Amino acid sequence: MNRTEMACRRCGLPLNTLGDPANPSYIHPIGPAETDHDPEPVPATEMHTLARQCDFCGEGSPLWTLVGGDVAAVVLNPAGGGLQQNYGDKWAACAVCEQLISTGRAAGVAERAAAKYPWADIPQARQRIAKLHEAFLRGLQPGRILITTTAWPPASLQASDLPRVRDRLARLYRGTDTLPNPPTEQLRHTIADGLDRAKLYYVDPEFTDLTERAADHLPEAVVTDDDRPSADGLLLWSRPITTRQLAAASWTQDGHGYHVTCYRHIGTGLEPAILQHVREQVGWLAPTTTIHIGASVLPEGDPAAPLITAWLLIAQQIADTTPAELDRATRKSYARQQRPVPELRVVRIKPRRARPAGNTGTGGRGPMQEREWVEGHWKHVAHGPGRSQRRLKFIKAYLRGPDDKPVRASTTVRLLGTAKKAPPESPPTDRP
Repeated sequence: MNRTEMACRRCGLPLNTLGDPANPSYIHPIGPAETDHDPEPVPATEMHTLARQCDFCGEGSPLWTLVGGDVAAVVLNPAGGGLQQNYGDKWAACAVCEQLISTGRAAGVAERAAAKYPWADIPQARQRIAKLHEAFLRGLQPGRILITTTAWPPASLQASDLPRVRDRLARLYRGTDTLPNPPTEQLRHTIADGLDRAKLYYVDPEFTDLTERAADHLPEAVVTDDDRPSADGLLLWSRPITTRQLAAASWTQDGHGYHVTCYRHIGTGLEPAILQHVREQVGWLAPTTTIHIGASVLPEGDPAAPLITAWLLIAQQIADTTPAELDRATRKSYARQQRPVPELRVVRIKPRRARPAGNTGTGGRGPMQEREWVEGHWKHVAHGPGRSQRRLKFIKAYLRGPDDKPVRASTTVRLLGTAKKAPPESPPTDRP
């Protein structure tokens, strides 16, 4: 039965249903994580990050959705009678449980599940868990769906990792696993072919900060072909950005515009053996959103806004894109495959030019006695034939006034491109 999956707006947990499936009430799932509030149900598709648990063992970082039997159970109460609890026919599975199921070791899944609950030593509890699993697995369908709404810790990726990150993504698109926001089979191959041709861009930490802050203020924008740094590309930020936790974005052209795909990190923090398995099957990045951009205006808040922002900043020559050397192992690997070595560039903020002598930054208003911060902002500037066209330009934050004067104490500014963020409290990372 097809049902709209609901999640709790407050905590992000997907919700189970009670009673009539056509008019259900919602409850938080039973698991190791306890909740202290009533569910606030919204369609799960409205949330780009979910606190999803493995429906088999309760692990907090599920990787796959499996489709099996439509499971329901009657919950009895001491007063008599019961209420039907619906578990559905789509269950999230962590990397360990999925591997156990796919290799015919489903009994190990029940043992793994029982060990995570406080009542694990009760034999009847283990039996009931096993029966629920059996009911689902009896109807197990072939294939699996990649989950991309899990908030994985960031992977520790460097510019030299981009060629194999790109190759793994292309292989994922050409594989058989179902991807979210599912593109057609033809589009999957179009994206994979674009990745094969892509120029690779690694954005250093300072330019990553600049991109994130400028994207927050990006107005509606029309992006031309001249704004793209290349026809096809893959751009990796040094850390995830925005509330969507975007780690990277790729683009590939077609006859009517170009397709932009956004990615987030995946798999980080798993045990080494399982992590290696995930890296081989999926890679380091998972596609979350694919959109097509033609001649239409890109609206404010669009998922592709950070990538478009990076393009605009590069196009207006705020950035240096410096060629980067690939390590010897990568070059030899490409040579063995008789493939051209990919073009890799590191994107950095250009050094600021020295102000000409005598320039006080007053705009003709007379000498300034203090320097003041001017906050970074977008503005429309004239360009083209007879300066008849308009394009967006980002003006970086800067200090206005003579270099030898003090900074006005009351002035505040968001330092675009130079502000350093505090590291996350728990930054488990891995190297590929």
